[in-house]
Amino acid sequence: MTDGFTEALDETEGAQAAYGKQLGFVEQRTPFAAESLPDTSIAVNVNQDLLKEVASHIINRAGHVSVIDKRGAGKTHFRELVYDALRDGPRSEEFAIARIKEVESITTRRFYTRLLDELQRYEYLDIPESYPHATDEVRSVVEDVAGQLENQNRCGIIQVDQLEDAARRKSTFEQLLAGLQSVGDLGESEPVFLLFLFGTPTAGDRIDELRETLSSRLVAKHRSLERFEFAETDELISRWLAWARDEEFTEGYPADPFSAGAIRKVVDRSDGTPRDVRQQCYHGFRGGAEQYADTGKVRITEETFESYV
Repeated sequence: MTDGFTEALDETEGAQAAYGKQLGFVEQRTPFAAESLPDTSIAVNVNQDLLKEVASHIINRAGHVSVIDKRGAGKTHFRELVYDALRDGPRSEEFAIARIKEVESITTRRFYTRLLDELQRYEYLDIPESYPHATDEVRSVVEDVAGQLENQNRCGIIQVDQLEDAARRKSTFEQLLAGLQSVGDLGESEPVFLLFLFGTPTAGDRIDELRETLSSRLVAKHRSLERFEFAETDELISRWLAWARDEEFTEGYPADPFSAGAIRKVVDRSDGTPRDVRQQCYHGFRGGAEQYADTGKVRITEETFESYV
């Protein structure tokens, strides 16, 4: 059994290497295989309307935002776009952004301390190096920081990732939501902190159930992300292939060896989320390598999917 699997490893590696060489790929670059994007050039931007809406809410301090969608829908890429722009972009001086991650066992106090830890990087804020032990006293420190931001006319953005991790336990989620609502209410005439929340539908339902007041203050409530159709899938394939060849992607870069029929097959087989589309593209490439080893045929077609995937 071990020898059989070793043989399969060797055959598969050889077939993919030969196919990659035929397609002009750089050694060790296999398209569609990585769960996280190895380069930002691969990302397909399909949520421009939602980006503009979020930008409007942030500029006007209109209220809080939640992006709620299934796993693999592109939430990570979307929040990275916003985070990078607000932290390092040309207008970053207007904002103080904090990202709260790993919320599975978070408490209200820990939420406050993580927020303060994240804001420590901003030299224009006076934040103590150590925090009180009592939750209410830590909140007083947060209130003071909020006052500093308000006096400087800067907007604080709090991104909370993977809310569903905390939503698994009611008591944990209640503590997190209490902290979020508490800081979201800070500010005299307008919010000092805008909440930018990300999670799956499970988390969205739990917010509505456990913290109706916070839910009602979401000016952009439970927004979902766009799905990939033919054009987006075609572009994603082209971007991955350009990366695998260490070439610059430009508009019109060919999706070859994927035929139009193969791209339609990917769309039909996927649920439209970036993750599932990428996985179906990977299966197409994998099938293409097997096909090339068997027949010498380079082109990935509908028949490739039917015979090798």
